[in-house]
Amino acid sequence: MKLEISFLLLASAIVPASAETSQHMLVTSYATSPRLCQEFQQMYSSFNVCPLTDNDCFVLKWGTEGNSKLTKTPFTELAVNQYGYTTISIAHAPGKPYSIVYLDGFQGDRHPRQLETWKVNTEQLMALINKDPRPLQYEEWVKGAHQIKRETLATEFAQILAVGEKLSDDWSPIWMPIFNTKGTDYAIGRECSGSWAYGGYYGCNKVIKVTVKRVAADKTSIPVCEFVRRKGR
Repeated sequence: MKLEISFLLLASAIVPASAETSQHMLVTSYATSPRLCQEFQQMYSSFNVCPLTDNDCFVLKWGTEGNSKLTKTPFTELAVNQYGYTTISIAHAPGKPYSIVYLDGFQGDRHPRQLETWKVNTEQLMALINKDPRPLQYEEWVKGAHQIKRETLATEFAQILAVGEKLSDDWSPIWMPIFNTKGTDYAIGRECSGSWAYGGYYGCNKVIKVTVKRVAADKTSIPVCEFVRRKGR
């Protein structure tokens, strides 16, 4: 199941009516690979289907229409209220030893949610997933009678994160350039100015920076592109 249903938790952050509705206000401030960064900047600035200040738009919808040079790695829901988090979703990187996990941890209506994107070892993650009790998606978890609690196997999952790499303090979509024969993945991070909303979400009024990180299997990810708002905008 794609994440359109389970992502409602993250998408529930209300974007203020004053939020920008176009993406043309960002310009390139840093680029180690001009061609790659040009493709990302063009994809970002020309996407007008929905405002990228909206969490649902940025993570799920951005670039899914009219894009032929970059492909988004899909992700699915893995577990609900298990491994120490409210929701965990996963994106598998075909042919690579790592997977991407998206974490959502509710910490109270008046406290910031724990939203993170991590690169973890696929073999270690699959060993945990195959251990009882197996992770349940929301449709199965809500039926009950499973004895799974939020702290179930949380220590074991934390050990996997400890040897992994945090890619961002948000949910960062993963993209792969079609023209890149090495099949390198790139994580896209977004920084906003805004305000806190009910449920611990941060409402994004303006996107002030977008960073593209190259994801590597055996070393720390490095930034290759950065886009910032034009001065005075």
